[in-house]
Order: sequence, then structure tokens, then C-alpha cells
Amino acid sequence: MNHSLSHLLNRCRNLASLRSIHARLLIDSTINSSDLALNKILRLYFRFGGVDYARKVFESIPQPNSFLWTSLIHGYVENHLYNESLALFSKMRVEFVEPLNFTICSVIKGLSRQTRLLDGEAVYSLSLKYGFGNYPIVQNAMLDLYMRCEKVQFAEFLFCEMLETDLVSWNTMISGYVNNCRLFDARKMFDKMSERNVISWTSMICGYVKSGNMEEALNLFNSMPDQDMASCIVMISGFIDAGDLNSATVIFNSMKTRDIRSWNIMISGFFKAGDVKTAEDYFAKMPKRNVASWTIMIDGYIKSEDTTSARKLFDQMPDKKNLVAWSSMIGGYSKNGQPHSALQLFECFKNQNIRHDETFVFAIISACSALGVSDAAEFVIDNYIGPSLFSNLRLVTSMIDMYAKCGNIQKAFQIFKTTNQRDLLCYSTMIVSFANHGMNRESIALFDEMIRAGVKPDGVSFLGLLTACNHVGLVEEGKEYFKRMIEEFGILPSEKHFAIMVSLLGRVGSLDEAHMVIRTMPMEPTSVVWGALLAACAVHRSVRLAEIAAEELFKIEPDNSGNYILLANVYSARRQWGDVARIRSLIRENMVKKNLGSSWIEIGCVVHEFAMGDSSHKDMDELYSMLELVNQDMMFFRKV
Repeated sequence: MNHSLSHLLNRCRNLASLRSIHARLLIDSTINSSDLALNKILRLYFRFGGVDYARKVFESIPQPNSFLWTSLIHGYVENHLYNESLALFSKMRVEFVEPLNFTICSVIKGLSRQTRLLDGEAVYSLSLKYGFGNYPIVQNAMLDLYMRCEKVQFAEFLFCEMLETDLVSWNTMISGYVNNCRLFDARKMFDKMSERNVISWTSMICGYVKSGNMEEALNLFNSMPDQDMASCIVMISGFIDAGDLNSATVIFNSMKTRDIRSWNIMISGFFKAGDVKTAEDYFAKMPKRNVASWTIMIDGYIKSEDTTSARKLFDQMPDKKNLVAWSSMIGGYSKNGQPHSALQLFECFKNQNIRHDETFVFAIISACSALGVSDAAEFVIDNYIGPSLFSNLRLVTSMIDMYAKCGNIQKAFQIFKTTNQRDLLCYSTMIVSFANHGMNRESIALFDEMIRAGVKPDGVSFLGLLTACNHVGLVEEGKEYFKRMIEEFGILPSEKHFAIMVSLLGRVGSLDEAHMVIRTMPMEPTSVVWGALLAACAVHRSVRLAEIAAEELFKIEPDNSGNYILLANVYSARRQWGDVARIRSLIRENMVKKNLGSSWIEIGCVVHEFAMGDSSHKDMDELYSMLELVNQDMMFFRKV
């Protein structure tokens, strides 16, 4: 490789510049003149994520040697394409190209990331055949494989049998002990080391941080001859996880140089502690930001329930927004009760040509579930969900929940039936869905099937079961299930369980028993519980208990007009007109406003929402014109 070409390749900083140089070499027909140049080009393509380009370069080489095969396999491993790297190694052997020790090392590294012990041992046995068995680089890879596969004794035996150990060998053992929760053995080995580097120190500090022993971690950190950035970041992260932001700040301020990651970790820590103002100050002071910096801020605002600030920052992002940023914003809207905004933003995402992931798909389906609309979800399912995501039980369960909330219980049950490995959440979702659709016998039958399948129920599955009993008035069965929940399965009832029991008893007129349930609750009754009693009193015209329930509700949620109206209805049913007038006067005195209703319709994956008195819709003039025409037609036909 001549000097000018070497200089050009060394100056490459991105995929575009590398492709430009590659094109020039192809035009000059000098691409195959030097194995060193080809090797360099392959490694650069892999470094910049251009795996397909690297493969095309390799396939254009007439007879690739061991070095080029090794570069290819190593590149696939570094890009986390472990199965492909093993397939390439097999192909290399089929073509009778002898591997190098570094080839073996790369393959074992890929297998260790997948904890494929048997395959790793098979490859190691090949290294013995080729004479690489005692090479430290190969044995170090095996040490890492054994530790990742939790075969600590195998690693210890190999380490003791090694003819030559280097610093990597010792560090691999220490890191392995730490990851296998053998902190005592890690420290023992650390103390035996005649020579240590920053990796040795950082691995040991990381062990103490993971165990929560920040005092010993700090002692070791202070003993380091050279505190590098990695060790500082480990300490900062440890103190943040321990809730000690002051110590984290001290370490951060003592750093000689700070990279973007250290700033990001500090900002994330302040958000975690609820200190939004300091997080904003640090973000403003950052000398340089990356996409992660902006995304951490957006995520922090969302977790603080400030979607307005999150969206403002999202719109201000200078670089191309990545999937994490989109997922954070769309998911944030869904989690904060703004599914309409989530779907609006999803419409913008469609044009971005960004590959999705499970988190993104889950956010869209959650938004559709909240609104009870399915067009956008169907688009996601048809275009984004492949076989790999369909095997994800969490995602499949969210689809069951979405279809049920959109009114398509048959589709929800169809997906449930095709799910092979059903867990508690999957069963509970279907049980609750059946109950919410009035399919009470199906809900109870599925609960019994879940018990027979050996899946232990939780509070959510009992919510669905009790709801089913409530819908059909199975009082005694409901009482029995409530008792079993506590005594047989050891589940403490929540306020929702008590609310359903109150509603169940109230449905059949057992209002005093329902009131007694409330009085014996171990926690303070909430509006959900008192609301269930008040609703039952409205049905059975019980003034005494209605007044008790309403009095509590007026304290908890004084602005909820529904409670005042329910009590007024009870008085009205008993013809107590003076009390009705008193409640209406109370509404005026407290300036209680009636809860506005809203409705929405989904057209072409776009949700259109309407509320009383709202005129913000972009087509409002046309809508009112059409409404006027409908009114005129109705008046005409009434006269006819």
C-alpha cells in the first residue's frame, strides 16, 4: 500500500468519505493491488457500520487469504452479527483456508456474547489442532467464554493451566468474578497482581459499585495512580444509583476532562432525583451535545410529566432525530394520557425512513389502546411487526389489550389462542378483556384454565374475575374469589378490588354490607371506592348512605360535578326537592363546572377529536355547514 493511499484511508472519518475513496480505487483498477489496502478498507467499512459494503468488497477478491477472512469475521463480530460470523468461519474451513490465532479468538468472542459454551469449546478444540491452543490470546477468549457462561471453575482451571498469563488474563478473571457475584475472589486476585492497569482498577471498582459498597469503591478509586474517564464515570453512576448526587458532583467536578457521556450521566441523575432545574442548567452548560443528550432531556421531562417542555426540546433537536428520540416522545405522550398527540406525531414519523424496534411499536399500540382506535395500530402491525416481534410475548399481549379496547374482542381472543407461551400478564389481559366486554362466563372459565395451567394469579387477574362476577351479580361467587385471593394466594386487595366488591354488593342491594367493607379497609378509601357506593345508592335510592358517600367524595374531589349530580338524583327520586335545590346551590357556590364530554373518530389512521364548545378543528367551518344541512333535512322530514 503506497503512502498516499495509506494517508487517505487514515483520514477517513465516515462512511461517505470511505465510499468515495473506494470508488476512486475501483476506477483506477488498483483496489486489488495490495492486501494491506483491502484489509484496511474492510476494517473501515465495519467500523462505520457498512457491513454490506464490506461483504461486497470481500466477495470481489479472487482468492482472499487468512488475513482478509479474519478481518471479515472480526468485523461481523464487532457489529454483533454473531451467527453470521460463525457461518463465515465454517465457509472459510470448507474452502481450506487455515485460520489464524486471531480468527479463532474472534469466533470464540462472538460465541461468548451468545453464551454458546459447547460451540465455543468445539472451536477451541480446533485451535489445538492448528497449534494455537496455548496462545494467550485464544486462552483469554476462552476464559471470557467460561465466565460469561457462569462456568467459573472451568475458567479457574484453565487460568491455572496456562503456560503464559498476561494482563488481559488477570483482568478477564477479575471481571468474570465480578459479573458472577464473586467479589471476594475478585479482590483476592486483584491483590495478587504484580502489575495493574486502569482496566484492573476499574473492574474492581465496578464490582464494589454493583454490590452497593460505595465506601470501598471510593477508597479504591482514591488509591488509583491514574484516575481515567472510565473509572470516574463508574463512580459517578454508582453514587447516582445510591442517591448521593453530592458525591457524584464532586467526582464530576474533579475530572480533568469530561466527555459528553459524563455530562449525560449527570443530567440523567438530576432528573432521577427530581431536580429538573439543575438538569436544565447542566444541559445549558454542555460544551458539546449529541443525540443522547437531547433524548435524556426529553425523557427526563416526560418522566416529570412535562410533555410541553419535552416536545419543545424535541422540535429543537439540531441533528436528525434517531429512533430513541421518536420513541421517547411518542411513548411519553402515551404514558402521560395524551394518546391523540402520540398518534399525531406518529404520522410525522412515517416519512422519516427510520427502522423501528419493539419499544416504538409498543408505544403506538398503547396509544391506540387508550383511544380505542385500531387503524393506526393495524398500520403498525401490517408494516412493522415481523415474525421476530410476533414472538415477543409482551408485544403480543399489548395487541390483545388493544384489540379488546377497540371493541374487537374476537380478534383479541384469536391472537390469544395463537400464543404458545402464555404468561400471567397474557392470561390476565384476556380475563379482564372478557370481563369488560360482558363475556363473564368466558372470563371465569379462562381464570380456571389459567390455574390448571399452573400459572399463579395476581391482583390484575382477580380484578378481571371479580368484574365478571359483578356484571352478572354473582355475589356469593365474588365473595368466595375475594376470600381465595387473600387466603389461598396471599394477595393483598387494592382499592380497586374493594371498589368492585362494593359495587357487587351494591348491585344486589346489600348497601350496609358494602359500607361495612369500606369501613374495614386497611387503607384510606379513595374516590373510586366511595363512588361505587354512591352509584349503588343512586340505583337503590338510599339517602342515608348516599349522603355519607357524597360527603367523603366532596372532600376528595370537590370539583367533580358527577358526585353532586348523583346525590341530587337520589334526593329527586325520593322527592326531597329542598335537598335537590341545596345541592344545586352548592354547585354554584363552589363554582363546579360540568365535566365536558368528548368524542373522536379515526379516519385513515388520523384521529379527529371533538369536545363541547371546541372550535379548534381545522375543518370546523365545513363541519358546521354539513351539520346545518343535516338539521335542515331533519326539519324537512319532520314536517313531511
